Amino acid sequence: MKWYVIKVQSGKEKKTKELIEKELSLNKKESVISTLLIPSQKTIQIRKGKKINVDKNLFPGYLFIECESINEVESNIKHVNGVASILKQPLTKTEVDRMLGQEEVKENDETVFLNQTVKIIEGPFDSFIGTIRELDDKKQRAKVAVLVFGREIVLDLTLSQIMKNE
Repeated sequence: MKWYVIKVQSGKEKKTKELIEKELSLNKKESVISTLLIPSQKTIQIRKGKKINVDKNLFPGYLFIECESINEVESNIKHVNGVASILKQPLTKTEVDRMLGQEEVKENDETVFLNQTVKIIEGPFDSFIGTIRELDDKKQRAKVAVLVFGREIVLDLTLSQIMKNE
């Protein structure tokens, strides 16, 4: 089985998924697919002073389908209301792992110290150089001060996002 991407109308992922499932069952094709997925993450939002559990869509405008071949189901789902297009190129294992949240976390074995100069190797400040201001070994986090447009900004980073500056 391989994973494929279906581009759908943003904000209508759940409805489009239901319509695709209905169309596949009408055409007796539900046995051809393994999974039809909307990757989401449970988050807590505060509305009117109350905490509310919300499913946040990780890839707005996309559905993911696992099947033997997309050609078997393409004719049934390409005309479903809400479907914009179908990518016929299967996803790689790395892309699928990232989508499912099973991406390997890389460990950084380097020991870093307070006031040490480090290079940020991941995230929006990738390749910035900074100085460690605080370390939390329990949580594997560091507060790193970097200069951005001449101003010092302190970033809260994981230890895997930094490395010793050589």
